[in-house]
Amino acid sequence: MSIQMTIELSTEKPRHNGFYTAQLDLPATDMEIEDAVRRARFHNKSARRYLAIEESELFDASYLAVGTDSLHELNYLARRLDGLSDEDAVKFAAVYAARTEEFPRDAYMQVRSAINMTYGLDAVPVASNVSNNYELGKFIVENDFDERFENIPDSVLEYLDYRAIGKSFREQDGGEFIGRCYVPTRYYETQNVYDGEHLPPPSPEQSAVFSLLVAPAPESDPDEVLDLAQWLHLPASVEQMDALAEQLGADKIQDCVFYDFKSGIPQIEKYMIHSMSDIEKLNKLAEDYSSLTAEKRTMFKAVMERGYTSTLDGAIAAFKCMDNYEFDFEAENSDDFFKKYLAYHAPTNFDNRWLDGIRSEVDADRLLQRLGATQTPYGIVSKQFGSLFALTDYFEAEKFELIEVVGQPALFSDSRISDTEVPNGLHRYDLRVGDDDFCDGAIEKNVYVNYGGSILLQQPLDLGADGYIQLDEDSSPNFTGEEMTAEKFASTDFTEYDSEDFNQTGGMRL
Repeated sequence: MSIQMTIELSTEKPRHNGFYTAQLDLPATDMEIEDAVRRARFHNKSARRYLAIEESELFDASYLAVGTDSLHELNYLARRLDGLSDEDAVKFAAVYAARTEEFPRDAYMQVRSAINMTYGLDAVPVASNVSNNYELGKFIVENDFDERFENIPDSVLEYLDYRAIGKSFREQDGGEFIGRCYVPTRYYETQNVYDGEHLPPPSPEQSAVFSLLVAPAPESDPDEVLDLAQWLHLPASVEQMDALAEQLGADKIQDCVFYDFKSGIPQIEKYMIHSMSDIEKLNKLAEDYSSLTAEKRTMFKAVMERGYTSTLDGAIAAFKCMDNYEFDFEAENSDDFFKKYLAYHAPTNFDNRWLDGIRSEVDADRLLQRLGATQTPYGIVSKQFGSLFALTDYFEAEKFELIEVVGQPALFSDSRISDTEVPNGLHRYDLRVGDDDFCDGAIEKNVYVNYGGSILLQQPLDLGADGYIQLDEDSSPNFTGEEMTAEKFASTDFTEYDSEDFNQTGGMRL
């Protein structure tokens, strides 16, 4: 697909202190549209919303009557334009220009009319290499389009006013010059294919979460099978994948290769898909993602923004632990959230308008750091098992989650901890997540793929000759619900720790 137009969605913020905005290139898939709608908070119909066409090369979009309900119509128009041949695109541009020239200054064309102009273009002729009245007049005379000039001697031709001839014919034809082409628009007849209410149902490509361009495995040169490649749109049934494999001459879809990848989840990119052996995982994620509400899909992408984007397995792990986070879609940045946080903890009779003039970027960033929360394009997301509105001291040292892992007390962070940040007396390790979150993961010194968090322990671990400790259901992290600073953790004797989560012999009661 090629970009036919770029639009901007915007929604006024709750206290009228700016707008959420998102740009979207059309045509777009349903998932791409949803992503832009959620980033711009355009789904909030109780707020003031605006939709504007920022750019369109083929036609002058300023003549279109565009409203907040025009998004899917504009996308269908872009899809229709994308499907036109180069010649038909020129014809459309000419017919559109001719119709808008007839409009009064304050009148606008309905998107429905523009969509219908993409139909019936076969009846419209086009002349190439004709871009002005002079060239048009010469084209008419030389090709005997007017019987008045058929028998004129060649010696007289040089005295003809080609410009006037072309101008006269263009006015009769309702003709338009588009680039290096001339289009007589009087041959176009208005179409009424689209009634303004019932858009065609989405195609599999339009509604897909992921799409892969799949081909048979080549024997030597990868280009030798590229002409056979077909798009596989996920989620797909086993029968659909088997049918495509058979069509491509393979026993099963895993025997094929893919050449391109399109994702409706921006955080899941092509480099994360290693081969068609990942197809079952990818398809299951597409199925699960499709079953979520739009709100939950947005939250998943916000959790992914925290750093689970390096592998497909990491994305699946993020999906499984998504409910361990809190999410606020209203706050676009730390400053927005800071004001909402203050209002949340203020007395019920507090006048929130006092907050409108506050510019508190430094303190706002400090608050997110204290809470372990992260700013994303979709809103603010908490740390795992954290609360966005927990009370926190201004000068409080960073707290970590207190857990038990491999029978030892430890501190957990889902953000990376560097060795320079580790207090004296503590030891840092990384957690790797598996298919079943931490239950089949591992503890290693450094994890770069399938990273699940970092831990601090009082005693070093013996990672063995293989350099890792395999985790199972009994040894994987158990979260106590408590938090503790690294300094306090380093100085705490857990054999005498007074907490309902520990017993007096040093074991954690979880």
